[in-house]
Amino acid sequence: MFIIIITVIAVCLTALGLYIRKRLELLRQERIDENEYNTAVTVWEFARTIKRSMEDMSTADTAVIDFRKIAVPHGTGFTLSLELHYGGFQVHAKPTRYNRTGRLSFYTDSSLIVRAADHGGSPASQDDPEYTSRTYV
Repeated sequence: MFIIIITVIAVCLTALGLYIRKRLELLRQERIDENEYNTAVTVWEFARTIKRSMEDMSTADTAVIDFRKIAVPHGTGFTLSLELHYGGFQVHAKPTRYNRTGRLSFYTDSSLIVRAADHGGSPASQDDPEYTSRTYV
C-alpha cells in the first residue's frame, strides 16, 4: 500500500513539473513575441522619423540632420542602431540576449518596410522577408 501511495505521489509531482515547465515556456514565448512586435513598431517609427528629417533637410537646403531632436529609441531586449549613408539610411535591431529577449533581427531603410529573420543574434539585411506579427497584436 505504501509503495502505491509513493508511486501515485511521484506520478502527480512529475505531471505537475511537466505542466509548470510547459506553462513557463509558453509565457516566455509570449514575452518574446511581444518584444519582437514592439521592436518592429519602434524600428518603423524611428525610420519614419529619420526619413522625415532627411526630407526636411533636403527641402530646407541644409546639409545637416538635427540630432538634438532625434534619439535612438530603446527596444525592449533589443539593441537598435542607425547607419547613415549618402542618400539614405538603415536601421537595425538585434536581440540583446538571443533566445531570451527575442529571436528575430530587424532591418529597415528609407522604404520603411520592416524586414525580419532569425539570424541567431546577427543583424538582419534587406534580403530578409517583410515582418509580419506571428501571434502578438
